[in-house]
Order: sequence, then C-alpha cells, then structure tokens
Amino acid sequence: MEHIANGSLEGRTVDKPDQGIETFEPSGARGALLDSRIHFELGASLGHLADALVPISEDMSASLLEVAHQLENNARVPPIVFRRYYQLVEALLEQDQKSAEALLDSIKNSKPRPQRLSITHYGHPHADQVCLDLTQEGLRIAPISEESAAGFEEQLRLALSLMEEALPQLHAEITAIVHEIILVQEPPGDKFEFHGASHYQFWGLLLLNPKHHRAPLEIIEVLAHEASHSLLFGLTIAEPLVRNPDTDLFTSPLRLDKRPMDGIYHATYVSARMCWAMEAIASSDKLSADERLQALNLAKIDRENYEAGLDVILKHADLTDSGTRILSRAREWMAS
Repeated sequence: MEHIANGSLEGRTVDKPDQGIETFEPSGARGALLDSRIHFELGASLGHLADALVPISEDMSASLLEVAHQLENNARVPPIVFRRYYQLVEALLEQDQKSAEALLDSIKNSKPRPQRLSITHYGHPHADQVCLDLTQEGLRIAPISEESAAGFEEQLRLALSLMEEALPQLHAEITAIVHEIILVQEPPGDKFEFHGASHYQFWGLLLLNPKHHRAPLEIIEVLAHEASHSLLFGLTIAEPLVRNPDTDLFTSPLRLDKRPMDGIYHATYVSARMCWAMEAIASSDKLSADERLQALNLAKIDRENYEAGLDVILKHADLTDSGTRILSRAREWMAS
C-alpha cells in the first residue's frame, strides 16, 4: 500500500504532467487543470487503497470506493480531506484499524468544498482543527483576535480585487488553486518570523500572518509567493523537482537556516514568480507613482533572492527532468 512518495499523491493513473502546463507565467486554465488533476489523483489513490483493503475489511473498501468515485466524478473537497488521506495511509501501514476507520469516517462525512474563497482565522471554530493539525506537523503558529482578522480580511479582499484588475491571469490561477486562507501569527515571544505558509498535505490552503502584510502590494506579493509553492506541488505529482537527499542542507535565499535542495528550488522559483507579479503590476495603469516605485523595489529584492537561489541550484542540485523543465522556463523569463 505505497501511495505517498516524495510528498505527492500517487494512484493508478498518474502520468508525467503535460509540459504545456509547466509554463512560467500564470494561467487560470492551468490552475483549474491542476486542481482537477489533484482531486482526480486523490480519488485514484483512494481507489487503489480500496483494492488493497478487500481482504482486510470489505466495508472499509466499499466506503473508500464510494469516495473515490465521487472524486473521479468532479467532487471537490476542502484541504483537511487531503490531510486525512495521508493520515489514513499511515494508519493502514501501521495496521491501526481503529484510527483508520475514524479517519475514513472523517473523509466520508466531510462537507464539499465551498465554491467561494473561504477566509477564516486561527481562533475560529472552522479553522481550529486545520491549525491543530499543522502544529502537529511542527508549524509554529498561534491564534489571532477576531478584530485583527476582520481588519486584515478587508485589506486582503482589496488586494484580490486589485490583482483581478491588474493581473487577471495570476488572480485566476491563484483562485483556482487556493480555496481556503487562514490568518495566523507566530506564538508570543517566538523568535521565528512567520509570514505565510502552504503544505503539500493540505491542497488548496494558504496561511497568512496579518502583521507582516499591511499594504495591498505586499499582500499580492505574498499571495504570489505562497500560491507558487502550491503550484509546484501540483506540478510534481509524478516526479519530484530534485534528487538531492533531504539530509543535505544548503544556504537558502529566503531563510536564515539552511534548507534541503527541494526547499532551495521552491524558494528560487517563488522568488521569480514574485518578481513577475511586482514587475507586471508596476507596468499596469492601476498603481499610483509611489505604489509603482514600491512594486519595483520589491521586484528588485525578489530578483536578488532568485539569483542567490539559482547560484546554489546550479552548483549543487541534481535536478529531475521535471525540475529542469520548470526551472528553465523561469530562467528564460527572468533573463528576458
């Protein structure tokens, strides 16, 4: 029952991604395709699990097949369901049938994903279970107040509206991939500075820290950043970006601590996408003169981070075919 490899979903139907969806510039159609593919592969993986479970529990097998068929017929589920899938696989591999049955019930009883973007905060009942799961994964986050959440949500929606006007394809791609945003902060007294996060086990989820993103341009940049991590997750269902072992650590352009090469690749790619977003919005007619200067200054920093990360990749990375193709498209745009 091997269904998790290199942080990706694996099922009966996984093929290498079409090279046409590996383009660098954002595309709403590509975002929708990846979202569909991820859900289909989740269904395929659950179907594969169902086949393996027939000798163990016909009831569990039948329940898994029911969910698998729904997913393969365009059902859409919230991020927590993807997390429960990974936990279910772990429980089955450990032969913990009681936990597996509870996780399967959670998957079966999950409500469909809301059609509109959900914005909540740690401290709200809707978001608390997801956040508790993330803390179990080692993420250091804490609740925020209702007042802070409401104030930032207003700014977030203004930023999304500006993005839709000035960068329509980026807006379409992000909203096709991201369906839940949870506002959090770092724990009191924690020296770790938390800006935002995404996690491959929670497809469709972004975390943002309101304290670090107050202006619309800063919010647009962090959305481009975190959604680009999700984009890379979606592009690497069949093959990772690098072959370097996670035990080998390198200097990161976006982190003080050293990171595995996969993290360096992600940081480099998302820096390029942040640069694209800031340069593209600076060239639009939607900004004031001061905002345009701010966007160009942010793009300059993004370019510097990209160059630093690329230098590490070129010196040390063992890229897969997918990693080579995706990076080459970023390099082409950054050099244009």
